[in-house]
Amino acid sequence: MKSPKMRSVVFLVFISLIVLPGCWDKREIEQLGMIAGIALDQAEDPVSNRIKMTQQFVNTTIGTKDEVVKGYYNLIDEGTNLFEIIRKTSTRTDRSPYYTHLKVIILSDKVTSSTQLLDLMNFFQRDHEMRRSVRVYFSKGPASGFLEKKTENNEIPAFNIFYRSRNHYKTLEMARQTTLGELSVNLSSDNSFLVQEINLTNGYTMQGAAVISGKKKRLIGWLDKDEVSGINWILGTRHGSQGGVLKVVDKKTKKEIIYEVNNTKTKIKPRVEGERISFLVSIESEGRLGEDWTLNDAFEEDYIKKVDKQVAEEVKRLVEHSIAKTKDTYKVDVANFGEQLRIHNYRTWKQVKTNWDETFSEANIDVEVKIHIREFGSKGRKTPKIGK
Repeated sequence: MKSPKMRSVVFLVFISLIVLPGCWDKREIEQLGMIAGIALDQAEDPVSNRIKMTQQFVNTTIGTKDEVVKGYYNLIDEGTNLFEIIRKTSTRTDRSPYYTHLKVIILSDKVTSSTQLLDLMNFFQRDHEMRRSVRVYFSKGPASGFLEKKTENNEIPAFNIFYRSRNHYKTLEMARQTTLGELSVNLSSDNSFLVQEINLTNGYTMQGAAVISGKKKRLIGWLDKDEVSGINWILGTRHGSQGGVLKVVDKKTKKEIIYEVNNTKTKIKPRVEGERISFLVSIESEGRLGEDWTLNDAFEEDYIKKVDKQVAEEVKRLVEHSIAKTKDTYKVDVANFGEQLRIHNYRTWKQVKTNWDETFSEANIDVEVKIHIREFGSKGRKTPKIGK
C-alpha cells in the first residue's frame, strides 16, 4: 500500500468509481418515446367533460433509400385527467413516453373555457421530466390539428411551432413567448397575461393572443394582431416585441411609409388622487425608415419630422385601442400597470391588489408618444419629382 505502484492502482480504482457510475441510468435513444408536443382538446362528448390528449412522438426509426420514414407519429387518448391518459398511452406503445425534450403544449379554446388552467397545468407542474421552459400556446379550434399540419420543410410540427413562435422580434403583431414556468407564476399570483395564439386559418399564422384572467384562471378572450401590437408598444422592447415594423399611410399622397422599430422605451407613471387612480403612458421609440413610397426627400429634416409625427399618431391610436379592449371590454391588466403602481405607490397597491383587475378597469389612462427616425439607409430622393 505504501509503494507508488499500489497507490496508483488505488487512485485509478477511485477515479473509476467516480466516472463509470455516470452511465448507471442510461437509456438508449431508440427505446425512448420522446414527446415533442402535446395538444389538449375537449373530447367530442362534452357532457362527459373528458380531455382528448394528442402526444407527438419523435420517430427514431431509421429509414432507407427505398423507404422514407416519417419523422413523427401521434397517439391520441382520452380521460378525465392527464396522468390517467399518459398511463393509458403507455399501454399502446413499446416506447414509454419521455417528456424531458417536450417543446410545446397547445391548449384549445374549448378545453380552456370549460376547465380551469390550474387543473390542466397541474400535471405539467408536478412531473419531474417537465421543464419550465416548455412553450405554451392557445388555439382557436382544435389544438390537435397543429400537430398534424404539414410544414414547408417537412419538419416535425411541434418543432416548427416552437421555432416559428421565436420570430416575435420580427413583428409587433405577435405576443412574446410564454413558458410553462411563467404561466404557473402568473396563475399563482393572480396576474392576467397574454399567450401566443396559433391559427390554422389565413394560411397557418401566428398572430394575435389569448387573454388569460389571473383571477378566473381561464381564457376570457382574444386580441387581434393590431391589439397585440398596441400592447407590445406599451411593454416596450424589453418586455414586449423586440422589433417589428409599422405601416402608416401618408395623409397627403396616400402612399405607404414603413417604420422599423429599433428600440422602444415606455414609462408608466401612476397618479393617485384620493381613491382615483390614473396612469400616464409615455412611449419613446427610435427606428429607421424602412420603406417609403412617397416622392419626398428623406434627407430633408422637415419631412422626417413629419413622418415622426404620423408614426406617433398611428402608435397612439393602436395603444389607445388596445387599452380600451383590455381595460373596458375584458377588464384585465395585461400590460404591467399594476406592477408600476406597486413600485411607485406601494401603500395604495396594498389596498387594491386583491381586486386589481376591477380597480384597473376604472382607471383613466393617458398616452403620449414620441418617435425618432434615426436612420433611413442610403435612399434619399435626389431624383426629380414626377411632373418636374
